[in-house]
Amino acid sequence: MRRGLGLFVVAPLVAGCGPGVTPSVKASTATAVPTFIQVSQPFRLFTHCGILTTEFAGRTFYLAELYPARVSFVGGMGNPMVSGTMTLLSPHVARFSDPAGNQILFVDQLPGALNIPYPFAVHVLSGGNTLIDEQFAGRHWHTTETLPGVKGPPYGNGMDSFTEVHGTLTIVDAEDAVFRSDAGGVLHFTALAFVGCD
Repeated sequence: MRRGLGLFVVAPLVAGCGPGVTPSVKASTATAVPTFIQVSQPFRLFTHCGILTTEFAGRTFYLAELYPARVSFVGGMGNPMVSGTMTLLSPHVARFSDPAGNQILFVDQLPGALNIPYPFAVHVLSGGNTLIDEQFAGRHWHTTETLPGVKGPPYGNGMDSFTEVHGTLTIVDAEDAVFRSDAGGVLHFTALAFVGCD
């Protein structure tokens, strides 16, 4: 009697595990993967001080190009703004377009990798050894240090307003970077919050 009861209990369990039937497959249901929809809207890009950051979709976007000087702008920069369209291409990338054909990419995270020496040049102002603030990787960089033996051109020469010194810039963290000149000089830069321009 016990043997017969054991077979009676085991039989339904084995039948439920027959070929082609997998409990996990039966329990799962197909879910649609959400697709990203590009969003465009009229936009006025502030260009008076150059292009480095902009506010869009409720957050800060940074110029995707590490070297802002490489961004060419057909028709010249507006004063202070250029009208066009901003399109959210993906959750983290936006593109500004205008009627002149300019297309500028922005990202919502600071561009530039840490601890990579990027080719870079700093500029020493005329009449002394003070360095100007630099724009790179979505930030304004400032230093109070000087390069030994390097001076800017004299005032009033009518042409140059700075002496250019080549080397590399290495971003240490979000707020700190180190410049090393080709001649071996070292400068420490700090990222400043953008507060506007004249």
